[in-house]
Amino acid sequence: MTTHHSQHGVILIIVLWFIMIITILVITLANETRLSAKAVLANKQELQNWSNILTALRMAQMELFINKMPDPPGKETELPLAERRIKAYRFNGQVLKCAYPVPKNITIRIFDHLGKLNIQRLTKSQMQDLLAKQIGDDLEESGKLDDAWQDWIDRDDFKRANGAEKEFYEKLSPPYEPRNGMLETVEELLLINGFAKIFKDFNLDAIFTAYNSSSGINPNFATREALMLIPGLDESMINTILVRRRDQDFKSFQDLNDFIEPEQMAKIQPWFNFIPGGMVYTIAIQTNSTPTEAEGDNPNQTKQTTGNETDQTDAVPTTPEESPKTPQQAYMVTVQFQGFNRPPKTLMVNPYGILPDLSYESLPAEVDEQKKKISPSSTDNRTPSTPPDTNEPPAEENPGLPFQ
Repeated sequence: MTTHHSQHGVILIIVLWFIMIITILVITLANETRLSAKAVLANKQELQNWSNILTALRMAQMELFINKMPDPPGKETELPLAERRIKAYRFNGQVLKCAYPVPKNITIRIFDHLGKLNIQRLTKSQMQDLLAKQIGDDLEESGKLDDAWQDWIDRDDFKRANGAEKEFYEKLSPPYEPRNGMLETVEELLLINGFAKIFKDFNLDAIFTAYNSSSGINPNFATREALMLIPGLDESMINTILVRRRDQDFKSFQDLNDFIEPEQMAKIQPWFNFIPGGMVYTIAIQTNSTPTEAEGDNPNQTKQTTGNETDQTDAVPTTPEESPKTPQQAYMVTVQFQGFNRPPKTLMVNPYGILPDLSYESLPAEVDEQKKKISPSSTDNRTPSTPPDTNEPPAEENPGLPFQ
């Protein structure tokens, strides 16, 4: 009898162990299935995001074509010449409203390189002025940096008194040689002896360019970082420029006279130009939070913009989890316009580019009696050639949106 009960106990233990093993296998299989499903969904979202980025890139390039074209018949503005806006000034880094549809979770910005300092065209005195704004009146340090700069770009190996030539750079780890010519990239500036210390906390790509043919910058395109380096400009003046250009084009130095004193203006003039548009642009594309089906949004859905719709700049900052002062990443492509019979030439691709400082986008519009008051109709000549949708109510007036 005891043996019989012992057998029943052993069988019960075996059954329980069998059930436990089956349960573990089922749970493991379920977890693997769930993880596989998540991986498939993540891959699908990544492919969709990449597709959206490529679509946005093509639409941004199309916007460059449209910008170079005259307005279509029937779109001519009747505004006086003094009140007309230059549509190319949209390419100053503001969130761009495109004439053609772009994916709904995409933000596009275009930066004209006329808003950056050409590192290949800086004169000796200009470089000295840039360095003086960072190190002050330290003549000894300024002399070392200036000699190192001149030794890097000259075509010989003769070392200046405080400079650095081939012999110095070959002893570094890792060793390298000086260019002995004009810099070919912005990052090359950090290779010059002493310059890495001066510019270590700067977003150099937001300040300098090696592509445009201008020796100055246009304040309508200028990045905040580039303006901060200009001698004679302080933060208050820079904020005024960045805020006013939302609804006012700076067409000459006369437009700056009411908030820049003559002494500062004399320092600024060699650094500014008013060329209305260049040929080299950086397209910056950001993907916002992917819409979910629960929110009723389709990630493949695109929206056709019309002249009555509110500009995309309403969405600033573009990513809710980031404040305007937080450095923002974007997929950045630098292109050169080559005419209407060829696509823009790609000069550089940076998948992990850092956008310039956009904190000024959150600054309120100034209350200034001397500022020109632009009527709502004054922006008509900057509207895409898309017929308005009469079923939509008119967009609310927003002084911060120059392209409506």
